[in-house]
Amino acid sequence: MLKRIKVSQLQVGMYVHDLDCGWLEHPFFRSRFMIIDNTMIEKIKVVKIQHLVIDIEKGADCEDRAAVDGLQVTLQENIAKASDRKANDGKQVSAADEIINARGIYKEATNVIHRLLEDVRLGKQVELEHIEPVTEKIVNSVFRNKDALVSLTRIKSRDQYTFMHSVSVSGLLASFALDLGMARSRIRQLVMGGLLHDIGKMKIPLAILNKSDRLTDEEFKIMQKHVQFGMDLLSGMPGLTNDAMDVVAMHHEHIDGKGYPKGLKGDEISEVGQMSAIIDVYDALTSVRCYKNAWEPSFTLKKLLEWGGSHVNRELVSHYIRCLGIYPVGSLVQLESGLVGIVREQHEKDLLRPDLRIIYNSRFEKYVQIKDIQLRKMPQESIIEAISPEKYNIDLGVFV
Repeated sequence: MLKRIKVSQLQVGMYVHDLDCGWLEHPFFRSRFMIIDNTMIEKIKVVKIQHLVIDIEKGADCEDRAAVDGLQVTLQENIAKASDRKANDGKQVSAADEIINARGIYKEATNVIHRLLEDVRLGKQVELEHIEPVTEKIVNSVFRNKDALVSLTRIKSRDQYTFMHSVSVSGLLASFALDLGMARSRIRQLVMGGLLHDIGKMKIPLAILNKSDRLTDEEFKIMQKHVQFGMDLLSGMPGLTNDAMDVVAMHHEHIDGKGYPKGLKGDEISEVGQMSAIIDVYDALTSVRCYKNAWEPSFTLKKLLEWGGSHVNRELVSHYIRCLGIYPVGSLVQLESGLVGIVREQHEKDLLRPDLRIIYNSRFEKYVQIKDIQLRKMPQESIIEAISPEKYNIDLGVFV
């Protein structure tokens, strides 16, 4: 079991699992090792590492449990507490087998939502029959493999962000709902809600919607109105259940009551609304925007866990981490050897050692011949960190 501790709590006999820094920032050959003397502890302190992760199954535990810093439960422990994935009624295939099909669905859905939202901007009536076929395709894809469509959600163009974000939210919601064991009929409604959740933005002036700088307080108040605009456009529309409408109405509500538009608090926000808030934030933070760079998925999940109890529901975040994995499919990671790869497949029994597609060597700063590896079968290799594609100017869209 993994535990995050302060460096000041480090003792001889502990097994270091993660030094919480890049491999160039510490003096050790490996990132995982046993502390055999005080000299090793001093070397860690010299490089000013504040925290690290120990494996108490391989070494000594921290005697002062009450002094453990930060999160009381690490990501790994949260994952273990989350509910087991429920079986679904679809034929399961690997992410690699589903990815080509998912890529076509993602593109089609983006085009469909683009046309629908532009029609709304022109004052035309919303016609749900335009999105029903692609809704079914998204559901079918997620039931075949819950990670394939999710792996595409980070690849967005700045000028298409609003439309691609809607598709990403729908796919992420479907994957999350499937992992929570929701019925297919409900998942379909969540997908529709995800596709339509930002429809009210079409009533926001383009000067505000497309502004590249931070919004002023007054502009932000106008932007917040997109939720109510969306509700007004969709309210009472046949074919949308409460689940779909909750996605539209509650994706900006916060557990502590400081969200909008109604400032709902705690259980006043439905489970679907709470799920939507998590996913809307996750997709926004892991996407490149005109005014910010993308956060890495693993870092974003850690931040969501820290925000649990205020912005989002902590227990649901734990489930979501269990759903995506510590290194979500489509993430870029660096190995101890310097090789860089894209996460291709998760393994529930060892989320720290997914299947990878190796594409780059960071030590030689060059692309390598593409090869697929299974980390769980390579004890000499391990992931040291998730990295941004910008670090080595890697275009993920070429490889995913």
